Amino acid sequence: MPSYPYSYVYTYSTPLYSVVLPVLAAIVALAGGLVLYFLFVRRPNRYHGAAARLHDALTFRTFYTERLLRALYCITVVALTVYSFILLFSHFFLALLCFAGGNLIARIVYEYALLLLVLCRNAQEINRKMGPLPEESAAPSAPPQSNVPPRQPEAPQQPPRPAQAPVPPAAPQQPPVPPHEPPQQ
Repeated sequence: MPSYPYSYVYTYSTPLYSVVLPVLAAIVALAGGLVLYFLFVRRPNRYHGAAARLHDALTFRTFYTERLLRALYCITVVALTVYSFILLFSHFFLALLCFAGGNLIARIVYEYALLLLVLCRNAQEINRKMGPLPEESAAPSAPPQSNVPPRQPEAPQQPPRPAQAPVPPAAPQQPPVPPHEPPQQ
């Protein structure tokens, strides 16, 4: 039996694996997402136990990113420390740079990411304490621009005056009382 330098493997591709299963997976994913949305996300949280936690996770009421970032930071620090000890045997100064600089850069990056999350959480807490804002009146916007020149406002129509109405007799006027003196009786 002659040996060939290359192994020839015949694969048969069927439409089931290349077309049907990806389309079926997309339909199931779409249907499952819609079911989760209409059963959990759209309704208020009336659930208890695991269903309440699932509702909070799907509506982003609780953030898991903060815990995830803390865990990733710990993994990154341990990985940098182990890698710097491995480098210690071949490149001493590179090992020191990786240990000190890498851990410092990792701390700054993760602190910045956590800072953004804490700011978001604090803003949500402030909004929750303030309650709903009253409806604000819409600011007047500029009128739409058009090529038609604006119309001149017309003078308001005044009702016609009656023809020479009789003037009532004038009441006798009293002299004004000075403001500093009490009125006389």
